[in-house]
Amino acid sequence: MENIKNIRNFVIIAHIDHGKSTLADRLLEVTGTVEARRMRPQYLDQLELERERGITIKMAPVRMHWRPSRGLARIDADSRGLLHEDLTYKIRGALFTVYNALGPGHKEGVYQNALALEFEKINLSFEREKRIDVMYDAQKVGLYQPDFVIDGKVVVELKVLPFLGDPPKKQTQHYLRGSNYRLALLVNFGGKNLEIERIIYDSIRNDQRVDPRESASSEYILNLIDTPGHSDFAYEVSRALHAVEGAILLVDVTKGIQAQTLSNLHLAEKAGLKIIGAVNKIDLLQSRTDADGTRINADGEKVIKSLADLLGVSPSEIFRISGKTGEGVPDLLRAVIEKVPSPKGEGPETKALIFDSLYDEHKGILAFVRLFGGRIVPGEEIFLLASGARFKIKEVGAFLPHLKAVDSLSSGEIGYIATGLKETDLVRIGDTVAQGRDTEPLQGYREPAPVVFISFYPDGATEFDDLKSSLEKLKLNDPALYFEPEANEALGRGLKVGFLGQLHFEITASRLRDEFDLDFLTSFPSVAYRIREQDKEYVIKQAKDFPASPDRVFQPMIRLEILSPERYVSSIVGLKTLYSLTVAEIKNLGENFLLVGEMPLAELLRDFDDQLKSLTAGFASFSYELAGEAPAEVEKLEIIVAADVVEALTRIVPEKDLEREARTSVEKLKKLLPRMQFAQAIQARARGRIIARETIPALRKDVTGYLYGGDRSRKMKLWKKQKRGKERLKETGRVNLPVEVFREILKK
Repeated sequence: MENIKNIRNFVIIAHIDHGKSTLADRLLEVTGTVEARRMRPQYLDQLELERERGITIKMAPVRMHWRPSRGLARIDADSRGLLHEDLTYKIRGALFTVYNALGPGHKEGVYQNALALEFEKINLSFEREKRIDVMYDAQKVGLYQPDFVIDGKVVVELKVLPFLGDPPKKQTQHYLRGSNYRLALLVNFGGKNLEIERIIYDSIRNDQRVDPRESASSEYILNLIDTPGHSDFAYEVSRALHAVEGAILLVDVTKGIQAQTLSNLHLAEKAGLKIIGAVNKIDLLQSRTDADGTRINADGEKVIKSLADLLGVSPSEIFRISGKTGEGVPDLLRAVIEKVPSPKGEGPETKALIFDSLYDEHKGILAFVRLFGGRIVPGEEIFLLASGARFKIKEVGAFLPHLKAVDSLSSGEIGYIATGLKETDLVRIGDTVAQGRDTEPLQGYREPAPVVFISFYPDGATEFDDLKSSLEKLKLNDPALYFEPEANEALGRGLKVGFLGQLHFEITASRLRDEFDLDFLTSFPSVAYRIREQDKEYVIKQAKDFPASPDRVFQPMIRLEILSPERYVSSIVGLKTLYSLTVAEIKNLGENFLLVGEMPLAELLRDFDDQLKSLTAGFASFSYELAGEAPAEVEKLEIIVAADVVEALTRIVPEKDLEREARTSVEKLKKLLPRMQFAQAIQARARGRIIARETIPALRKDVTGYLYGGDRSRKMKLWKKQKRGKERLKETGRVNLPVEVFREILKK
């Protein structure tokens, strides 16, 4: 059983793209959780889609072991212990930058030239191919020329090999032995991943000793949960906050406080967490500092002061770090140990909260849990209080960072339980794991309600059952997903799926394609409307269910917080007409202005994010939360082709946009639909009246082509016969829209 006083559970929270995953990478390195040669950018982002987009989608837990007091006794060791630690992290940052830009396989000279440029950028003093005397018995016996000597302290040797074996390592160590240098970084650019070997001459390494007072109890168990930054995934953040006692609030020093920074801070404060402030990417400030660089550094200090004011602390309490180079990261880790409280056990009774889950073909559903009391061991019978399921534990384990079985999980720890269960609806996020049915449930995580609804229809070789089973598997660790069967005359059987926002939909659709190899069509996005009709009220989630003449319609509203530089405020206020945005308050936050307002949720789906970024050159950011309902002035827009309503193209639009949307739809369909033997009328209808129309003329067929010369009356007879046939087709003929037409018109 781990000493609960030495456990720290914490999260990293920040606005999207402020460097959470990069900081998590450095924490894994500093604590030795992942070997340097196995390290890769965004290590905890396991989904291929996360790597493609460069954003975190799923929370990622990891357990790290660290002894903060272990260090060097020598005067030239950094105060945090490792020899030239901060300098080494700066060098590593430059190495990763060059490798990520050039990739593997070039000649050594290419990497050497690129690194020289990168070292200059980040103001690292270096000597290239310095001639170093090799000494024996106090006499010079030869010369050694490494690729670089950095700041007169660290030797850097470059290699381009399939992998780093023992010979180059031993050779570098021998070079150190014959010189006055103590530390070398042996770097291999030739493998699939960048390999960096830290080599210290033995006599120096032997001087690295643990303080005599240090014991096994000084090793800390640090459970980190890396969280997403986009507002659509705020539910992922809230789930993580229920499992921890502290949070690192991270801010990009080059961008400052942004909308999701404030939103995540409010969530952490509400959860009662200890919050540690840190500014990231300070290496960018240093790399951009020159003769005129005082303004840039002054801007950095402004961000630090703003974050300090936000947290109500002194600027000296804000940590200055670089997730890329590792500068300041060990200090931040120490602060986690000193400031974040250890977990409080709730007694011997077993209680654990499920905050995530995963499906395994062999072990069944893996429940990710935080233990609040007691102890869990394999083979023990356990209950899930909400679902009533009972099972025998097949395995318990920790995230190191990959799943690794352990003997037991104790109070305060974060780990997983292999349930052996196959039914996906039995293991619910927020449920309590307990030994007895009479146990008082933990205050669980409240499942989010989906607000955006989009229909999915199988396409190509994909079957309905494939689509359904894939969504069931995704729902295991994404409780925000909601779906139910539906049918469409044109597109067949499908599923109406609920999401938390547009990005949530895009991510889910991409995962279905990439992870399950599915093809499908999706409908227009819609929101849930509450309808009042005479003496009844009901909620609709599909446009086809919208009544002809409702008495009142109510739509979901959102409270919007937009953070922007002052120069763009008037442009943002100008969006109120286009998006039915009401700006209630404008606050001056020093660096930026905060605009608080309300807007219909449906308006958010109409490219609001793109429009805001376009108006503000990408400097503005926003976050939102549901804020009740308000009366809606909306209409059902139906598209009619050859007298038949095309149900899949029906949607609900604001009255102010009705004519524009109607005209756009019929014109687009006219371009896409193939011509037929009869004329096709394409109409847009709302409230029983036609508000836009286009006609596709009939396909002309020359029925007299085989005649030559002779009486014209023969041709007239054939033309009249053709005309009567077209009129009959027009009366009885139906137009079946090709799938390609749906695919094109339903595009965003």
